[in-house]
Amino acid sequence: MLVVSRRSNESILIRPDEGIDGETTLAELFAAGPIEIRFLGGNGRRVKMGINAPRQLSIWRQDSPDKNE
Repeated sequence: MLVVSRRSNESILIRPDEGIDGETTLAELFAAGPIEIRFLGGNGRRVKMGINAPRQLSIWRQDSPDKNE
């Protein structure tokens, strides 16, 4: 499980891993199971999430363009 904290205007990107063939279907990507996002808690302006996803998917943090928000 990947655990990340996010604030307002920050996001998570979930996409096929770089080594995955572009012709792979959604059924093939999710054959090992669904994506699970579990909210683990929060404090103030942050929320902590745990993410379980099939190995064929890659998960990236994307920070807000303006870090001062």
